[in-house]
Amino acid sequence: MFDRISSYVKSVAASSPFLRHVLTLVTGTALAQMVVFFMMMIITRLYGRETLGELGTFNSIVAIAVTIAAGRYDMALMLEKDDRDAKVVAMLALRLIAINSLVITVLAFPLRDVVANLYSETVASWMPLAGLTTFFMAGATLFQYWYNRKTDYKTIAKNRVVQQVGTSSGQVVFGWAGIHTLPGLVGGQIVGQAYAFFNLGIRAKDLRTLDVSGARPMRKLARKHWKMPALNGPNVLIDAVRINGINLLIGRVSIGDFGEYNIANQVVNVPVMLINSAVSQVFFQKLSTIEPGQMLPEVKNVIKRAILIGVVPFALLWLVAPWLLPILFGADFSQSGYFARALIPWMAMLLITSPISTMFVVTGTQHWLLIYSILYTIGPLTWLLLSPLDLLGTVYVMGAIMAAFLVAMTVMSVFAARRFDRRELATEDSV
Repeated sequence: MFDRISSYVKSVAASSPFLRHVLTLVTGTALAQMVVFFMMMIITRLYGRETLGELGTFNSIVAIAVTIAAGRYDMALMLEKDDRDAKVVAMLALRLIAINSLVITVLAFPLRDVVANLYSETVASWMPLAGLTTFFMAGATLFQYWYNRKTDYKTIAKNRVVQQVGTSSGQVVFGWAGIHTLPGLVGGQIVGQAYAFFNLGIRAKDLRTLDVSGARPMRKLARKHWKMPALNGPNVLIDAVRINGINLLIGRVSIGDFGEYNIANQVVNVPVMLINSAVSQVFFQKLSTIEPGQMLPEVKNVIKRAILIGVVPFALLWLVAPWLLPILFGADFSQSGYFARALIPWMAMLLITSPISTMFVVTGTQHWLLIYSILYTIGPLTWLLLSPLDLLGTVYVMGAIMAAFLVAMTVMSVFAARRFDRRELATEDSV
């Protein structure tokens, strides 16, 4: 039976480069998620809900910085036909990452009291490391776009596994050494992130040795891709403020409850990250070279596949989460299963919309996404600020609000794809 399944998977992969690349990334992502999942069972018992809430606060602040550190020029290297021009764009992105990481480090000192008053002294004390974390994370993402450009998905997949093993193992080792506070979690995390950055950078020999003689000037390429920082940048910044703003608002209510919410969020994110981190990268690479008239069929196919893939795992998770999560992560996380249930409608829709979100870049409709993102951010954050319900009830309503917004985004992507196909075909006909 297993031989038949293996043969079928190999035949499908051989017949479709898209599916082959997706399967490669899914394998790496699956192994990485398995490592995180099992190591988290140890980590929750070593550190406790409050410390995990502090890590979630630290990471939420860093995540906002990472999204804009490269000015979104990391994505732009995918759009260049000439490798020399793509390298120049990558050099621009890396410079911006270094500058922004330094700025974040400097800002951590005058803003220390603000962070301490809102969250805790511990989080405030370790915020100067946010710049270093931003540099490693944004830099590794930049290198991944280069590997994506080269369709070298094996390297991306392997690196994900090694990074998660390094991060989780480091956190466990610090915990076993008696460091049961935030420094243990942050220290282990930086070890994994640093390894990912240097590993990808060393392996990208073609990027490092490529001669850029004859490439267009950096300033000219920066102007060419002005929409990335001007339109796509605000889009992703708003997305980051929404997701991490939710985390930070919950953390203000209770660091301990945020620790439980964060565990639930990681669990329900497993199907999303497993599928979408693979499909999104391959789909973006495919869309950047797609022929006119093929955008709408591709977008519809991805939506259908995501629905079929997501129904069963999310239904099962909804049934078992309330009793399973406290068993896996410890009695201190008794509410985490109910938080997971509340988040499932949102995450189920996110499984559909995450891969197709990149098509707004290719179709030149980032301004659509910008307007949508503003509304999508205002909705949940306003609800969290004004909700008269307890935290769990508030999260249930928030999950429904987010799911409704993502249904609207799915419809919008279909209209954008149809508009792109019609305009491109009309342009070809006129020529």
